[in-house]
Amino acid sequence: MMKIRVLIAVNLVLLQASILSAQETGFEEIGSRLFEKDNISTDEVEFSSSMSTSQKEIFFARSSDKWGQGKMKSFIYTSVKHKGKWSEPKLAEFSGVYDDSDPHITKDGNSIYFISSRPSKDVGTSADIWVVERQDNGSWGESYRLKEPINSMAAEYSPRTDNYGNLYFASNRLGGFGQGDLYIAKQLNGQFVQPINLGNTINSKFGEWNLEVNGKGDLIIFEASQKIENLSPYGDLYISFNNGRTWSEPLNISELNTTGSDLYPNLVNNDSLLYYTSSLTPESIDTDIYRIDFTELMNKYRRLAIYKND
Repeated sequence: MMKIRVLIAVNLVLLQASILSAQETGFEEIGSRLFEKDNISTDEVEFSSSMSTSQKEIFFARSSDKWGQGKMKSFIYTSVKHKGKWSEPKLAEFSGVYDDSDPHITKDGNSIYFISSRPSKDVGTSADIWVVERQDNGSWGESYRLKEPINSMAAEYSPRTDNYGNLYFASNRLGGFGQGDLYIAKQLNGQFVQPINLGNTINSKFGEWNLEVNGKGDLIIFEASQKIENLSPYGDLYISFNNGRTWSEPLNISELNTTGSDLYPNLVNNDSLLYYTSSLTPESIDTDIYRIDFTELMNKYRRLAIYKND
């Protein structure tokens, strides 16, 4: 009986290794690569990266807790590229005490939006959108929380801006279509106006989270959970396009998705490069950051886009 149990255990380990190997091989076939192994992507949990326009500065979240094993506390780290080499990541000036994640550096490199559960004098503690601005000397100033109606009593996630200064984010606030929805708060005269739900072509009765929008605001990639098309029960990456009138029906980016968690997309270099986070398998207690040349995939899905209201 003991021999049978040992054989079963060995076979399970071999099966998991085979699945992981197959997924990594598949990644290689489409050009996806682990980003900065043992420096930025390590044995700890790294996720939600944001690359500067110059591609010489990156911000990301890191946690020493285990992925998918209950509440996880993370801080925001940064690394810079000098003479072709990425520096050892260091804790961002504005992080290191409270639970911080989902950094987004704006196109001009002068502001970072991020999610934090730090206390605010305005309201009680919750996962909200905060902002920190770069000072003239290059350091970061004092972070501040965006006021209602951008933030709410519920949780907000993954703030992103387009070239026009409009703010996109996810939230599980009341009034949505499902567990979590995607919103846009347009910028008018330097101020954000009332957030608008992106509608039930993008949002569903399930959960939509962890988004990225391109500079033109006509392409959105996001994580969706529990959809029938999902390879993973935890969340797959989907893509949708805007033709100036409406969003196309979201399509599962099957080339990237695994049986684990696939989330936190980040587009750079005029949408030709995609950074994203993956755990690869449902058993993994680690996530890492991956990078892929995205032009071919983007063009493929743009050709497949269906606009149901047209």
